[in-house]
Amino acid sequence: MDVLKRLEEGMKALYSLQAGTAERMPDVDIYDTGDGVTIYIDMPGFKKESIKVRVYERAVEIAASPPQRDSQAKPLRQERISNFAVSRRVELPFRLRIDSAKAVYRDGVLQVTVAKAGEYSETAEVKID
Repeated sequence: MDVLKRLEEGMKALYSLQAGTAERMPDVDIYDTGDGVTIYIDMPGFKKESIKVRVYERAVEIAASPPQRDSQAKPLRQERISNFAVSRRVELPFRLRIDSAKAVYRDGVLQVTVAKAGEYSETAEVKID
């Protein structure tokens, strides 16, 4: 049991060393609504202004930077997702109409809605409401 305790402490130390540089992938739920797709991304603690959403022909990409902390205190443990940069790319099996993309950030959840398309192809950055 002592070996497991030392392993856990070592993992915590490694995790703490990587806290400033680590990047996380937020959890997502994806729903096919027939004429489009709705994606829910868990992003609690982020400011709307730090979140970027890009829509591609067959993918949606989300990225966010952690907020700056004013505290002089040295963190002992940081586990909340908002302490890390996050990035997630969701590949989809159909084309998207990028001009229809909408994003809303509420209660720590980002909701991205995009209509399916036929022969339209580009890339766009989406404003979050």
